[in-house]
Amino acid sequence: MLRIGRFGRPMDPAASEFISSMQADVRLFKPVVQINMAHALMLAERRVISKSDVKAILRALRDLYDRGVKALDMRPELEDIHMAIEEFVIAAAGEEVGGKLHTAKSRNDQVATAIRMTLRREILEVQTTLIKLINSLTALAAKHTKTIMPGYTHLQVAQPTTFAHYLMAYAWAFARDLNRLMQAYDQTNWCAMGACALAGTSFPIDPARVARLLGFERVMDNAMDAVGSRDFAVQTISALAILMTNLSRLAEELVLWSSAEFDMIAIPDKFAATSSIMPQKKNPVVAEIARAKVGRLTGDLSGTLATLRALPQSYSLDLQELTPLVWDAVDQTKSSVGMMSKLIGTIQPKADVMRTRAEDSFAAATELADTLVREAGPSFRAAHTVVGKMIARAIKEGKTPSALTLDNLQAACRAVLRREIPLSEQKFKAAWDLGKCVGVRKSLGGPAPASVKRQITQLQKLVRKRENLVRVRAKVIKKAEGKLLREARRRSI
Repeated sequence: MLRIGRFGRPMDPAASEFISSMQADVRLFKPVVQINMAHALMLAERRVISKSDVKAILRALRDLYDRGVKALDMRPELEDIHMAIEEFVIAAAGEEVGGKLHTAKSRNDQVATAIRMTLRREILEVQTTLIKLINSLTALAAKHTKTIMPGYTHLQVAQPTTFAHYLMAYAWAFARDLNRLMQAYDQTNWCAMGACALAGTSFPIDPARVARLLGFERVMDNAMDAVGSRDFAVQTISALAILMTNLSRLAEELVLWSSAEFDMIAIPDKFAATSSIMPQKKNPVVAEIARAKVGRLTGDLSGTLATLRALPQSYSLDLQELTPLVWDAVDQTKSSVGMMSKLIGTIQPKADVMRTRAEDSFAAATELADTLVREAGPSFRAAHTVVGKMIARAIKEGKTPSALTLDNLQAACRAVLRREIPLSEQKFKAAWDLGKCVGVRKSLGGPAPASVKRQITQLQKLVRKRENLVRVRAKVIKKAEGKLLREARRRSI
């Protein structure tokens, strides 16, 4: 259909197959039909085409929408779904009428708009799935504000914290991911229709009308930018890649904590697998796959950036290769976040083991140094040295924290400060008490139960606001779609 005028003969079949985006375009089917409906309605309202012509066109589009993508001829030589839909309309309404559908538009502005329509729905779905994960984390955290476990730096036991505090660290990170996706949605929700190939049109069109019919917030301001830019897609993939990076860190923690060496959590059997040869094995395969998926997202992001790098304005078919990367990033993120949300809701922490890991690793050493500063007056650096020397000797002698006494501390004081310090046995023992050590850390963001409970309340309130916005945006799209379909049906009768 496209080649009759310029070439007069069909493309080489292998070349047609090579450049065709038909299979990937299936995802764009409904948006492209809706775009054509909105465009045809606008053309009739602006008297670019007659009412009788738009009636025939809308009848064909309505029939296609109801029958679905399987009604289309998906031959590779048609190149893409845009031409397949136009061919369907021409076959249904006749070439004289159906051929008018493409007046004052191009595949360039049409595909950019279709991608934006599809992607904005996908962003909302990812956000809905992510909200479920955040809610799973906060629900589990609320049950374990007093479940003490070791906190780590350099993957070495650092200070005592709580399981709730640990979980909330990830919940807050995912909340920022939610915000990034909100911003990506804002950049995606712009309509490119009216830009045509790159320079607009001399027909008296109304792009704002089309945008409203399709539920867009506004129209792109520059026609060349409208068809040639994909930064909204890059921004979305970037947000998804960051989200998946955060998810991979959580997955790694679950793999470590469930290992025999850490043994701090139990992963339910339904989220684990065994070995084909070693019958005793319980492998955390769901967390492993979630951990690995970030590699695909990194590849998708790298691929989009590499495709756009040094690409001249405005539209080149190179952009066609970018779109499947967007859908892959979306699909991998939705499935990974959804599965991890289910897994998190079933995890059982081993509270006794967690506490023992913290107790046996001198996790309260910082609190003892802080106690020396408060009670005896040395500088923190001096107190740090005293406690460090005491622990070094204890490790050398094979002593656990519970075996240490005030005499051991005073010996270290004599070695470092050349004197003993005024500290009671009671204060010494209190410093080693993990519950008290965690409880006094009430500063902003700290692990004290009261502090974590405030975090949970604050985050839940924030997430509810974001969830309401997601619902509102989804309703706007659904309402616009329903109104468009009703108008198309009314005008086609």
